[in-house]
Amino acid sequence: MPMGDDVIAEIKQRLDIESVVGESVRLSRAGRNLKGLCPFHSEKTPSFVVYPKDGSYHCFGCGANGDIFNFLMKTEGLDFRGALEKLAAKAGVEIKPRDEQAAAEDRARERLKEACAAAASFYQNLLLNHPAAGPARAYAEKRGLTQSTIETFQVGFAPDSFDALGNYLLGRGYSAAELVEAGLVAERESGGHYDRFRNRLVFPIRDAKGAVVGFGGRALGDNTPKYLNSPQSSIFDKSSILYGFDLARPHIQRSGQVVIVEGYMDVVIAHQAGQNNVVGTIGTALTDHHAELLKRIAKRVILSLDPDTAGDLAALKGSEVLQEHADKIVVPIRGERGMLGVERRSQVEIRIMQLPRGTDPDELLLSDGGPAKWDALREEALPLVDHVINVVAAKYDLSSARGKSDAVGELALFVREIGEPVQRAHYVQRVAAAIRVPEDAVQEAVGRARPQQRRPERRTPAPQPGPAGGPAPGEAPKPQPDPVTPEEHLLSLVLSYPQTTWMAGAPESEDFTRLENRLIYEALAHAASETTDRTTPNADEIRQAALDSLDDALRPHFTRIASRHEPDLFRFALPYELENRLKRLRQHNDRMWLQQCQLMMQEAQESGDNDTINKLMPLLARSLARFRHYNPKPSTVFRDSRD
Repeated sequence: MPMGDDVIAEIKQRLDIESVVGESVRLSRAGRNLKGLCPFHSEKTPSFVVYPKDGSYHCFGCGANGDIFNFLMKTEGLDFRGALEKLAAKAGVEIKPRDEQAAAEDRARERLKEACAAAASFYQNLLLNHPAAGPARAYAEKRGLTQSTIETFQVGFAPDSFDALGNYLLGRGYSAAELVEAGLVAERESGGHYDRFRNRLVFPIRDAKGAVVGFGGRALGDNTPKYLNSPQSSIFDKSSILYGFDLARPHIQRSGQVVIVEGYMDVVIAHQAGQNNVVGTIGTALTDHHAELLKRIAKRVILSLDPDTAGDLAALKGSEVLQEHADKIVVPIRGERGMLGVERRSQVEIRIMQLPRGTDPDELLLSDGGPAKWDALREEALPLVDHVINVVAAKYDLSSARGKSDAVGELALFVREIGEPVQRAHYVQRVAAAIRVPEDAVQEAVGRARPQQRRPERRTPAPQPGPAGGPAPGEAPKPQPDPVTPEEHLLSLVLSYPQTTWMAGAPESEDFTRLENRLIYEALAHAASETTDRTTPNADEIRQAALDSLDDALRPHFTRIASRHEPDLFRFALPYELENRLKRLRQHNDRMWLQQCQLMMQEAQESGDNDTINKLMPLLARSLARFRHYNPKPSTVFRDSRD
């Protein structure tokens, strides 16, 4: 039985993966496993396999894999906490907050969301029914909004009053302090409060779960600013929310692509025109949070920002954020003499949709044949590198040697990300022609290019004595049994020696197939990257910082692994031990993968499924090549799988 406080293990024990996946994928029995059409990419013959014995799934077509948590996060665009709460409710498992303070904070946030929901209803009722909202209704009609769209997005009207909303919500039992915290009213310097939004067309802003957490207001008169957003609060963070995402998410999942625009009206009109996979940023550029939100459900991200120079640069910066956070796959590189190595390629395709200069998305969509024009422009969206070449070439003085050097250096970072050799050669030629330099010079710059690692923004935690990641200062570590899995064996070492995350040959996130282990490793790597002293890093502080950044539900698993005893390893012994454990983990992962491939191949041969055989042959060949690198006797894999 799992530990009472390890809710993740308890949820996995209560829920079988067949029932969770079966809610959205039609599965059929295939020997000991189940098979169906992959929900993450289009296919006619099933290559998506569910393994009930170990509670995992794997698609032999697109490579998607994981457990019930990964599946829900990917299919519904949830973060870990969202998936945890949904699965816990399904399994009947109670998620207990760490302490009463955390529980009180949760209750307070729910009250703020309820206040915002009440405000949204108040605003919309005024827009639909109040005589004073006549100019607002006329403006909405002028901008092309239909009655159905107004109701779907709950567009409302904030009257030209300093106390209409405040008095309404105070009468419903909300305190003035709650209204201030929710950003609905503001405090006067002389005392008292006043409504933040006045004489504006109001757009409620919802989080990924559909709860109203803030508002955006468009001025109807001479009020400034033209657009006003809710202030930052405990429930509203514009850097982590995309407007319209709650409505667009199922359409993004089905199509595998998302279009990002700027402005509330652009999103609203897009959905009204049937472009239901459109979302918008809220007065900010694309952020790390946006990228993490989108990469779980979209394989193609199309940026359609303002059609001007500023928009071009915003698209460029946004693409850099998306590219940095896109999941990568490892692809073998082959030469005339066999395997040359591997490289990591992005699984997210980034394109730039170029609208006519001077035309905003809502104007285009409302014009004659607007939706058809939009579809055409979306399909013609430029690959990222083509757009980047155009923007960078216009940014530098290409008549000077310094300008050419800077332009080539910036473009080399993008060209380096192109994994397919023919496409990379094509873009080397394109850069050389655009910057007017020899191809050899561009090729050399691409070879030297190294992407800069941006550090995540997060608070630096105060050091605490005796962190959960190890013994208190001066206390002898208690011997613990060795971890039972190769993943935990490696993670135990990394937690004891956080500097291994930046050493040569450090593990990749993808080495950890169990979600809990992967999230812990990523948190530790982020915390370790922020240390200012790499000569003598403070392992306790790094562990504590990683622990502070984790979701509450992951902490028992973190503590269990971090409490295991690891031997004292001297400077030259640590890299060797790291290499040894990582090698064993990769051997284990490759062995499991090959066994799955072989089983699938046997079943396909018995049923005469040539499509599956054709899919598996190149995968099997690549896996064998990598496995031979670690194990000179690959035949043992097949003997083990038969046993």
